[in-house]
Amino acid sequence: MAENKGNQSTETEEISQVSLQQRFFNLRTVITFILAVAFLFFVFTRLNIDWGNTWEQMRNIRPLFYILAFLVYYATFPLRALRWRLMLRNVGFRDELPKLPRLTQIMFLSFFVNCILYARLGDVYRAYLLKEDTEVSFTKTLGTVLAERVIDLLVVVILLVVAALAFWQGVAGGAATIILVGGLAMLAVMVAVVVVMWRFGDRLEKRLPSRLRSLYRPFHEGTLGSFRQVPVLLVLTVVIWLLEAGRYLMVSYALGLHPGLGLILFASLATAILVALPATPGGLGLVETGLTGLFLLFMPREDASSLVLVDRTISYLSLVVFGLLLFVWIQMRRKRRQPTSSNLTLHQ
Repeated sequence: MAENKGNQSTETEEISQVSLQQRFFNLRTVITFILAVAFLFFVFTRLNIDWGNTWEQMRNIRPLFYILAFLVYYATFPLRALRWRLMLRNVGFRDELPKLPRLTQIMFLSFFVNCILYARLGDVYRAYLLKEDTEVSFTKTLGTVLAERVIDLLVVVILLVVAALAFWQGVAGGAATIILVGGLAMLAVMVAVVVVMWRFGDRLEKRLPSRLRSLYRPFHEGTLGSFRQVPVLLVLTVVIWLLEAGRYLMVSYALGLHPGLGLILFASLATAILVALPATPGGLGLVETGLTGLFLLFMPREDASSLVLVDRTISYLSLVVFGLLLFVWIQMRRKRRQPTSSNLTLHQ
């Protein structure tokens, strides 16, 4: 019992140092945004895109398909929350877990934070929110997030191979190969981490400093314990990524474009690879330039740029706008409940 209390105390010390308000205006965050936008501007100004025609094409968008794209994308959040709930139950969290709507809200807020902060801090924020709601182990929850990333990458890489075979052409081979190799490399690293934890976790734990040792054990249990009910988790993951592809398909129809199902599936999965890189918030700059370059192999410049930009109004801009509104609303509600509190640390 004393050891558990010590673990909880250590976790509290670790996560109490995080502050969203501070990180929003952190110099490193500002610099990261500036560099991402500068990179985006640099690349797009050299693609010889007729921005007048691009804007005209975006203005003539078909609203019905755009709304469908929006709905398809946001349908992934309750599914992601359901999958995460199953993984949390796998590691022993049951009655204390919030209801699915609250887990969906937490999932959405984590995506919002990933869109505005570097290094995918939204994943850490997600674990913090759950601990704040339920007092479950923060590091064990982080383990479930790592396991979720492994499953995501596994499904994404498999579907990438299927999609690449569907549209592979001589001119596209290089681009497809680079993205596939990148995805395989990321998957290999994450699988290697899990395998090391599985085979050598006990030895590794003994070699860690005492403070890290108390954090490692629940993280180890959270990661490896998540890999139960694997068939159900895989089915949910496949559905989630097919819905992501459905968003791209609806956006293309909204613009009157028909790039082909193979290319659409490949592009949506390539987006997942680029977003997973912790270099910029939400893959800002990387996704726009990478996907535009991919689409340029198959369609005119204006079509490629409009397809990517319209899609990013859903998969990036809407997350920032609605996420910020939700975050502010929760902050205001918390202040009304605790009018005397002056605590500015990380809140839900």
